[in-house]
Amino acid sequence: MLIAHGVSAKDAAWLLGVDGPAVGIFAYLGAKHMVTGYDHLLFLAGVIFFLFRLRDVVLYVSLFTIGHSLTLLAGVLGDIRANAHIVDALIGLSVVYKGFENLGAFEKVFGVRPNARAAVTIFGLIHGFGLATKLQDFQLPQNGLVINMVSFNVGVEIGQVLALAVMLTAFTYWRRHSSFNASAFAANALLMAAGFVLMGYQIGGYAAESDTHVVRLAADETSPIRTHEDRFLADAVSFAIAPGDFVEYKYQMDEGAPLLYSWQASASVEFDFHTEPQNTESSEAISFDFGEADKGVGSYVAPFDGRHGWYWKNTTDGPVTLTLTTNGFYRGPTEYKSDGTRVPHTLRPQAPGPWLRTQP
Repeated sequence: MLIAHGVSAKDAAWLLGVDGPAVGIFAYLGAKHMVTGYDHLLFLAGVIFFLFRLRDVVLYVSLFTIGHSLTLLAGVLGDIRANAHIVDALIGLSVVYKGFENLGAFEKVFGVRPNARAAVTIFGLIHGFGLATKLQDFQLPQNGLVINMVSFNVGVEIGQVLALAVMLTAFTYWRRHSSFNASAFAANALLMAAGFVLMGYQIGGYAAESDTHVVRLAADETSPIRTHEDRFLADAVSFAIAPGDFVEYKYQMDEGAPLLYSWQASASVEFDFHTEPQNTESSEAISFDFGEADKGVGSYVAPFDGRHGWYWKNTTDGPVTLTLTTNGFYRGPTEYKSDGTRVPHTLRPQAPGPWLRTQP
C-alpha cells in the first residue's frame, strides 16, 4: 500500500470497535504507525544524515516531535480538517527538501542557506497533520478521545525512538567506511526521488478525486445500496468460558442484513459461525466458518432470515475470556450456555454515536 498513512483492515476494526479509553490499543497503533510509516522514516533519515553528534540528533528530532505532536492532537481534538492528498503531497515534499538540503543545493542554486531547525519544525507540523486526517476518517467517539489521542502520540514517540535507534546504528556503521562520503550524493539523490514519487502519487490521487464524474446506473443494473428500516446497532459483550464449556451468541437477522464483527479470546478456542434458517424447509443449522483460533475479524451478510452467530468451546485446561464487538442491522441477541439456559441481551440505542448494550 503506497499511502504511508493508510490504516490496515485489522487496525481499522480495532478503531471502529473502541468506545471509551483504550490506552494499550492506541499506544500500539501509534508505535506501529511510526515504525511502518516510510514517509516519516525517509524524512528522519534525511534529518540525521549529516548529524554526527548525539545532542544535535536529539535537538532536531525533538523539534520534529513537537511539531508532529501539536498538529496530531490539534487536528483530531479540534477537528481541523484538510484534504489528505494535499497534506501527504506536502509530506513527500519534506523528503525532497531534506535530500536537496543535504546536497547543499540551496547554497549552490539559490545562494541561500535555509534555517534547518525551522524547516524541521514546520515539516513536523505537516507530518502530524497528515496522520490526523486519516484518524478523522474513523469518527472516533468523544468518550475517552483525549486520553486515546495522548496514548497514540506516546506510542508514536516510542516507535520513533525505536526506529531512530536502528537508523543511528546503521548510520554509525556506515560512516566508519569510506563508502559513506562516496555514496552521500547518490543516497540523497535517491531520497529526493522517493519524495517525488510520494508527491506524484498523492497529486495524482487529488486530481483523480477532483475529476470524478457521477454516472448513474442503467435501468437494468442493480444498485449495491440496500436500505433498512431500522438503525444499525453496536454490541460489545464478554464471556468467561470454563474448561470444557461452550457458549453460543446469536442475533436475529433478516435476509441481506450486514454485520461487522471482531472477537478476541485469551487462548485458542474451537469456534463455529453458523445460521439457523427460519421459514425454510430445512431446520438444520448451516455452518459458514469453523476451526480453532484466538481471534476473528470480518463481515457477514445474512443469506436468509434466521438466527446468526457463534459457537465457542474452551478446549484448554484453564478458563478463557472472550470479547465480541459487532456493528450491524440485527436484533434480539441471545446467549446460550453449556447448562442449557438461554440469556436474552438487550440493545439500547444512544444517538448520535455508538450504541451500547445492557446486561440482562
